[in-house]
Amino acid sequence: MDYKDQSELKNKRLREKFNYIIEQHIPGGKRALAIETFGYERENQVSNLCAINHKPSIKKMHMESMEKHHQIPLTVWDNDLDFNKRKIDQHINTYKASLKAERISFEEEDNIFTNDKKLFEHLKGVWYAYLYPSNPSSAKETEGIWIVKTTINDDYTVIDYWGNAGYLKIGQEQSLIIKQPYENNDLTVIRFSNRHVSFEHFRFTIISNQNGTINEMVNFGFYARKKYTPQEAKEILGDIKKVQLKLDSGFDGRLNEQGIVKY
Repeated sequence: MDYKDQSELKNKRLREKFNYIIEQHIPGGKRALAIETFGYERENQVSNLCAINHKPSIKKMHMESMEKHHQIPLTVWDNDLDFNKRKIDQHINTYKASLKAERISFEEEDNIFTNDKKLFEHLKGVWYAYLYPSNPSSAKETEGIWIVKTTINDDYTVIDYWGNAGYLKIGQEQSLIIKQPYENNDLTVIRFSNRHVSFEHFRFTIISNQNGTINEMVNFGFYARKKYTPQEAKEILGDIKKVQLKLDSGFDGRLNEQGIVKY
């Protein structure tokens, strides 16, 4: 069996497991998983993760969220575990029986990030992010500005309107939201000050790639509980030239002239 067939077999197995687990082990099925677990707005966004005509796009962060909310072990997705309903049921039931009262989770306190439950109570729930896109014409429906509904879940996972998912990491003075787009492996990092969170709106700095490129961009934007109109949000943000910085191609070219950049 060649690599292509192996890849197709892997995708088929993942799709079968995902659909079976939703049907048999997720109370409320696709709708509950989409809206309550992943924070999506529509049920079909879960269906699209494993659509029959496309490569499955379920990511580890989806699997981890299913583990935390529904006790579906990560090991059930291993390629070594074939699609066998009895084995999958047994695997899940054995895992559930072995769970302890206290589980180690990523938000556990360490030297940099903390488990600040008081701050988290202010952060969790639905926010709207407001910022300028790299190409304003890509946001015609919202008059050249991005208005992105974002949900911070009880397990510190974060999901936005487009299905980009990640984690919240709380620091002593500042915190981070680290997200991975659903269509690629690029990272988007959002940094904000903890002291402003309780105001129900706060500014952030976001580092991401410009649309469809590997060129970085820095944006200033703000989160708010309130859903502003595009015009109201643009009045707050001000001139795009003062809140957005794109990678200068000249700088990149001069750097490349000095030698090969190794990755």
